[in-house]
Amino acid sequence: MSAGQAATTGAAARPVLQLPTAVIQLGCASSACCIADGLCLPLDFLKTRMQLQNELVASGAPRLGVFSMAARVLRTEGVLTFFDGLPAAMMRQASYGGLCFASYPALRDKLNPHSDGKHAPLASKLAAGALAGGTASALANPTDVVKVRIQADGRLRLLGEPARYSGTAQAFRAILAQEGLAAFWKGVGPNMQRAAVVNGAGIATYDQCKQTVTRLMGEDDSLRARCLAALMGGVVTALVGCPFDVVKTRLMNQHEGKRLYRSVSDCFVSIVRVEGVLALWKGLLPVYLRQAPFNLLNYLVLEQLTQTFLGRTLM
Repeated sequence: MSAGQAATTGAAARPVLQLPTAVIQLGCASSACCIADGLCLPLDFLKTRMQLQNELVASGAPRLGVFSMAARVLRTEGVLTFFDGLPAAMMRQASYGGLCFASYPALRDKLNPHSDGKHAPLASKLAAGALAGGTASALANPTDVVKVRIQADGRLRLLGEPARYSGTAQAFRAILAQEGLAAFWKGVGPNMQRAAVVNGAGIATYDQCKQTVTRLMGEDDSLRARCLAALMGGVVTALVGCPFDVVKTRLMNQHEGKRLYRSVSDCFVSIVRVEGVLALWKGLLPVYLRQAPFNLLNYLVLEQLTQTFLGRTLM
């Protein structure tokens, strides 16, 4: 069979969706993010609990490690607790993740001074990732607030206090009724900053590493290149994003009637002053343990879905 016949056969076998390309890209990105986040949610849950541990308590105070925290949650709250906030997490990934990853290639190409988007300079990739992440996180902030609140509720139950929310839908209603619409955008500043930094670094790292690996190995886009690029993106994302993630989690979790921080800068300063600078990297291990498989699953599923439905990879 000739190359032309093979290409024709491949195109014929590909599912044809009568939808705009942008909509298909959004659907592929949202689906990939939801699959990856659903499987990695227990690690995200542990990250949240560790970031709230010993809040504004001196750095010498005893605290649990990742495995001790996981064992305590399993022993005292049950295995299903690790999936607290699952509906809110899926809503967040469908909106934030979908918008972020689907818009990145178009933004990269627009910011690229050259005609070939696949070989855009690193600066264009960083700027595109930052813009895509910051915008998407602002739009999806309400789902993030609800997810963080629900995941943090288990601590109250352990202290003998009633949980604030019984579920995702009730949490949305209660926050709106008790704190107003503005409460859904608590922590939006650090969330946007984090998303801009994390996506500017994380997506650009994946894109750049994939390009570099394929060039060094002398091969076209491959599973090996995608895996290596995804793992490198996970390292960069975890290291760069953890301080912003800690501040975002603290601000989103505080209730209007019990405010510990006045602003983003006050939160940063308070954490460093009371808990020490390393507290900004609280939960770094679960952040990476969550980010590495999330990146791997997300990019592999995303690239496969776009290859299937569009005949090309997204990045």
